[in-house]
Amino acid sequence: MDIASVLTGFLVGAATGAAGQYFADKYTDQRREKKLAREQARLWQDIEQRFPAVIAEMRSDFSPQENRHVRVFFVKESNTMLGFVSEPCFEYHTDKHPDLRAAVALLEQHGFITDITPGNCPMYRVHEKLVDALLRPNNSFKPTPLRGAA
Repeated sequence: MDIASVLTGFLVGAATGAAGQYFADKYTDQRREKKLAREQARLWQDIEQRFPAVIAEMRSDFSPQENRHVRVFFVKESNTMLGFVSEPCFEYHTDKHPDLRAAVALLEQHGFITDITPGNCPMYRVHEKLVDALLRPNNSFKPTPLRGAA
């Protein structure tokens, strides 16, 4: 065996191994992304089914173009007043939606909102994935696939 054939065999073997690993990682990542997308879609459908009135009100609040930039909401009773508020916000009332606190807890648990309460009245920051889910035309949560996913 001469050195050229050994070197050629080594290079072909290394290239084959690297290509195999690349394609294995690529297709495994695509499978994981699709699985995650299915899980997120099921989660959103579950949230919509558990709290249809709350989600419907949120959807109607975020639907007008002028409200799509609002990212804060308060949870309170309808007979109470808010003091000074420094940014546009929504209010959701516990006397109108008896299951509102449970809906908020579930949305917070799954990362759709974050509690930013500064005082006594619960205040929440809305994340983009909640806005995206609410504004989907077919009312189902379908995350955008990452680059390279089929």
